[in-house]
Amino acid sequence: MPAPETARIAWHTITAELSVGMLTLAFLSVLIKLLGVWIRSEHPAWRGLAWLAEPTAYLAAVGGLLSLSAGFFTGFAYTWPIEVLLTSSVVLNKTALSGFSLTFWLIFVLMRSFYGRELWKQAKLRRLYVTLAVGGFVSLALIGSTGGHLAGKRSALDALLYHLGIHTHALFILPRPVIYALLAVIGVSLALALGLRWRNSRKALLSKTS
Repeated sequence: MPAPETARIAWHTITAELSVGMLTLAFLSVLIKLLGVWIRSEHPAWRGLAWLAEPTAYLAAVGGLLSLSAGFFTGFAYTWPIEVLLTSSVVLNKTALSGFSLTFWLIFVLMRSFYGRELWKQAKLRRLYVTLAVGGFVSLALIGSTGGHLAGKRSALDALLYHLGIHTHALFILPRPVIYALLAVIGVSLALALGLRWRNSRKALLSKTS
């Protein structure tokens, strides 16, 4: 396999590391906010931390989503030749995981954009919001681990995955039809989520004008 140009692949490394950092911050901020909902402490420092965690999670998720999207593009454009990427089971699997993570974080950001802070006051929305953050972080960790092994080095999240019982030295190779099916499910799920949101917004608008 030919070695990619160092200067060009550096862009992929930068976007990948930036997405890991920002989305990890978003995930940790969600956990802090969730603890703030459960732990009703009147200590000013804890109340301030829980209050700041909520917008921090949103802003970090927006930045992380943008950098993850950029990393998706630079991975295809600046690493190995496209014919190599599309014939590697490991790379295709990494692409599927990237699609999952993008979907999780995109819906996460859309939920916060549509509902604002009020989503934390509704148990069902809050559970879905936290679930999206967990799914996005887990898929991100698997992407980082797989990408690290492809680059011949360890991921910064390998230690966490190891303690969770996930053996990152074993790459997650999936058959190509399975990967295509997963990507199709991701696309359909996103389209349904956006369609349902559009329908609800239209109903709300019609009820106000009637």
